[in-house]
Amino acid sequence: MLNKVEDYEPTLAETEQQAAARARDKTRGAGWDVNAAVLAYATLIVVVLLKLEGIAIEIVAAIAVVGLALVWLIGWRRGRQLFRRFYEEELHQLQESYQGKEARASIPSLLTRRETEILGYVARGHMNKQIADELGLSEQTIKNQLSSILRKLEVGDRTQAVVLAIRNGWISSSDRKQSEFTIPSRTSGSM
Repeated sequence: MLNKVEDYEPTLAETEQQAAARARDKTRGAGWDVNAAVLAYATLIVVVLLKLEGIAIEIVAAIAVVGLALVWLIGWRRGRQLFRRFYEEELHQLQESYQGKEARASIPSLLTRRETEILGYVARGHMNKQIADELGLSEQTIKNQLSSILRKLEVGDRTQAVVLAIRNGWISSSDRKQSEFTIPSRTSGSM
């Protein structure tokens, strides 16, 4: 069957958390982009000009609030875009650094088509009940299938199974669930 890898290999959740932390650091370092800064200065100039023209403070304040809300929205959206880009880059780099361990058997000889499909759902963060609902099966059938997957791949949990499958190209890394700023644990819930 499969040879056990003796070196420590981080779980998918650990790898994703490390990638998320690095991506957050890079995103914070990127700071404001030019569009947000220009809009902030334009809002400030409009507010000052309106106040100098004698416009009522309620109107000036409302314009300032709208302008600052737009600045925040642009900055938040850009930060989210940067985080996603940085996260994918960091995750890819970390996964590549962990590759190169012993070659494993190909998935067609190990798992059935249904087991591979279930493993794809697990990689996207679905819990047993969600997978069962999606495939029109009972939750117990999904648990049984997952037990079979873990036994065949000689791994201890669903996270290790997903890591193994992604590393060996049995499922694509795009099957993983996308996240904005936090990476939820994939080990919660039943098997």
